[in-house]
Amino acid sequence: MASLLHPTDEPRPPPTPKGTLTDKGTQELLDKVEEEKRRAREEPGLSWRDWLYFSGFRWWSIIAFLVLDSWVAVEWISLGIYLAIAPSLLLAAYAEFLLYQVLWYRPELPLPRRRPGERFRPSWVRPVEVGRWTPEKALLDRGAVTGLPPDAIDPNEFL
Repeated sequence: MASLLHPTDEPRPPPTPKGTLTDKGTQELLDKVEEEKRRAREEPGLSWRDWLYFSGFRWWSIIAFLVLDSWVAVEWISLGIYLAIAPSLLLAAYAEFLLYQVLWYRPELPLPRRRPGERFRPSWVRPVEVGRWTPEKALLDRGAVTGLPPDAIDPNEFL
Protein backbone atom coordinates (compact mmCIF):
# COMPACT_ATOMS: atom_id res chain seq x y z
CA MET A 1 0.00 0.00 0.00
CA ALA A 2 2.84 2.33 0.76
CA SER A 3 4.20 1.84 -2.74
CA LEU A 4 0.94 3.18 -4.14
CA LEU A 5 0.98 6.27 -1.98
CA HIS A 6 4.69 6.98 -2.32
CA PRO A 7 6.07 5.49 -5.51
CA THR A 8 9.72 4.60 -5.39
CA ASP A 9 10.40 5.29 -9.05
CA GLU A 10 11.00 8.76 -10.37
CA PRO A 11 7.82 10.32 -11.74
CA ARG A 12 7.65 10.03 -15.52
CA PRO A 13 5.45 12.11 -17.78
CA PRO A 14 2.44 10.18 -18.97
CA PRO A 15 2.81 8.66 -22.43
CA THR A 16 1.49 10.95 -25.13
CA PRO A 17 -1.34 9.33 -27.04
CA LYS A 18 -1.23 9.39 -30.78
CA GLY A 19 -2.40 12.70 -32.23
CA THR A 20 -1.66 14.92 -29.23
CA LEU A 21 0.14 18.21 -29.62
CA THR A 22 3.89 18.31 -29.40
CA ASP A 23 6.04 21.41 -29.65
CA LYS A 24 6.29 21.01 -33.43
CA GLY A 25 2.57 20.19 -33.79
CA THR A 26 1.60 23.13 -31.59
CA GLN A 27 3.66 25.53 -33.69
CA GLU A 28 2.11 24.20 -36.93
CA LEU A 29 -1.38 24.60 -35.47
CA LEU A 30 -0.64 28.15 -34.31
CA ASP A 31 0.71 28.98 -37.78
CA LYS A 32 -2.49 27.66 -39.37
CA VAL A 33 -4.64 29.70 -36.99
CA GLU A 34 -2.59 32.83 -37.67
CA GLU A 35 -2.93 32.31 -41.44
CA GLU A 36 -6.68 31.84 -41.09
CA LYS A 37 -6.97 35.03 -39.04
CA ARG A 38 -4.97 36.95 -41.64
CA ARG A 39 -7.25 35.74 -44.46
CA ALA A 40 -10.33 36.65 -42.40
CA ARG A 41 -9.03 40.19 -41.90
CA GLU A 42 -8.35 40.57 -45.63
CA GLU A 43 -11.81 39.32 -46.71
CA PRO A 44 -14.24 39.78 -43.81
CA GLY A 45 -17.34 38.68 -45.76
CA LEU A 46 -20.82 40.14 -45.37
CA SER A 47 -21.52 42.99 -43.01
CA TRP A 48 -24.00 42.37 -40.22
CA ARG A 49 -26.58 44.48 -42.00
CA ASP A 50 -26.23 42.50 -45.24
CA TRP A 51 -26.38 39.19 -43.39
CA LEU A 52 -29.49 40.32 -41.52
CA TYR A 53 -31.33 41.32 -44.70
CA PHE A 54 -30.08 38.48 -46.89
CA SER A 55 -30.49 35.62 -44.40
CA GLY A 56 -31.62 36.57 -40.89
CA PHE A 57 -34.95 38.23 -41.62
CA ARG A 58 -35.89 35.43 -44.03
CA TRP A 59 -36.23 32.87 -41.23
CA TRP A 60 -37.92 35.30 -38.86
CA SER A 61 -40.46 36.19 -41.54
CA ILE A 62 -41.38 32.52 -41.98
CA ILE A 63 -41.99 32.27 -38.24
CA ALA A 64 -44.06 35.47 -38.37
CA PHE A 65 -46.11 34.01 -41.27
CA LEU A 66 -46.87 30.91 -39.21
CA VAL A 67 -47.93 33.06 -36.27
CA LEU A 68 -50.17 35.15 -38.54
CA ASP A 69 -51.78 32.05 -40.07
CA SER A 70 -52.42 30.60 -36.61
CA TRP A 71 -53.93 33.86 -35.44
CA VAL A 72 -56.28 33.98 -38.46
CA ALA A 73 -57.42 30.39 -37.90
CA VAL A 74 -57.94 30.91 -34.15
CA GLU A 75 -59.98 34.07 -34.74
CA TRP A 76 -62.37 32.28 -37.11
CA ILE A 77 -62.64 29.31 -34.75
CA SER A 78 -63.38 31.57 -31.78
CA LEU A 79 -66.15 33.26 -33.80
CA GLY A 80 -67.51 29.86 -34.80
CA ILE A 81 -67.35 30.57 -38.54
CA TYR A 82 -65.53 27.46 -39.74
CA LEU A 83 -66.20 27.93 -43.46
CA ALA A 84 -64.15 31.14 -43.57
CA ILE A 85 -60.97 29.47 -42.30
CA ALA A 86 -59.85 27.92 -45.60
CA PRO A 87 -60.43 30.97 -47.86
CA SER A 88 -58.83 33.38 -45.40
CA LEU A 89 -55.82 31.08 -44.91
CA LEU A 90 -55.43 30.78 -48.68
CA LEU A 91 -55.59 34.55 -49.05
CA ALA A 92 -53.08 35.04 -46.22
CA ALA A 93 -50.75 32.38 -47.68
CA TYR A 94 -50.84 34.08 -51.10
CA ALA A 95 -50.11 37.48 -49.53
CA GLU A 96 -47.20 35.94 -47.60
CA PHE A 97 -45.91 34.30 -50.79
CA LEU A 98 -45.98 37.65 -52.61
CA LEU A 99 -44.21 39.41 -49.75
CA TYR A 100 -41.55 36.67 -49.70
CA GLN A 101 -41.10 37.02 -53.47
CA VAL A 102 -40.80 40.81 -53.25
CA LEU A 103 -38.17 40.60 -50.54
CA TRP A 104 -36.13 37.46 -51.32
CA TYR A 105 -36.76 36.25 -54.89
CA ARG A 106 -33.46 35.09 -56.41
CA PRO A 107 -33.74 34.21 -60.09
CA GLU A 108 -31.77 31.37 -61.55
CA LEU A 109 -28.61 32.61 -63.16
CA PRO A 110 -27.94 33.70 -65.81
CA LEU A 111 -30.71 36.26 -65.89
CA PRO A 112 -32.83 36.20 -69.03
CA ARG A 113 -31.72 38.78 -71.56
CA ARG A 114 -34.07 41.48 -72.69
CA ARG A 115 -33.80 43.91 -75.52
CA PRO A 116 -32.83 47.49 -74.66
CA GLY A 117 -35.81 49.44 -73.39
CA GLU A 118 -37.82 46.29 -72.66
CA ARG A 119 -39.11 46.31 -69.10
CA PHE A 120 -39.85 43.48 -66.71
CA ARG A 121 -43.53 42.54 -66.67
CA PRO A 122 -44.79 41.48 -63.23
CA SER A 123 -47.11 38.50 -62.94
CA TRP A 124 -49.28 36.95 -60.25
CA VAL A 125 -46.46 34.60 -59.31
CA ARG A 126 -43.43 36.84 -59.85
CA PRO A 127 -44.15 40.44 -58.90
CA VAL A 128 -40.50 41.59 -59.10
CA GLU A 129 -37.50 40.69 -61.19
CA VAL A 130 -35.10 40.45 -58.24
CA GLY A 131 -35.99 40.43 -54.54
CA ARG A 132 -35.37 43.63 -52.61
CA TRP A 133 -33.22 42.01 -49.90
CA THR A 134 -30.95 39.79 -52.03
CA PRO A 135 -27.28 40.02 -52.94
CA GLU A 136 -28.23 40.43 -56.61
CA LYS A 137 -30.34 43.50 -55.83
CA ALA A 138 -27.51 44.95 -53.76
CA LEU A 139 -25.15 44.53 -56.72
CA LEU A 140 -27.67 46.17 -59.05
CA ASP A 141 -28.14 49.09 -56.64
CA ARG A 142 -24.38 49.61 -56.29
CA GLY A 143 -23.99 49.59 -60.05
CA ALA A 144 -21.65 46.59 -59.96
CA VAL A 145 -23.85 44.81 -62.49
CA THR A 146 -25.16 46.67 -65.49
CA GLY A 147 -27.44 45.68 -68.31
CA LEU A 148 -26.31 44.20 -71.57
CA PRO A 149 -24.82 46.51 -74.14
CA PRO A 150 -27.25 47.38 -76.94
CA ASP A 151 -25.22 45.44 -79.52
CA ALA A 152 -25.08 42.22 -77.44
CA ILE A 153 -26.05 39.00 -79.20
CA ASP A 154 -29.08 37.26 -77.77
CA PRO A 155 -28.52 33.46 -77.90
CA ASN A 156 -32.28 32.92 -77.98
CA GLU A 157 -32.38 34.47 -81.46
CA PHE A 158 -30.58 31.43 -82.85
CA LEU A 159 -32.94 28.81 -81.38
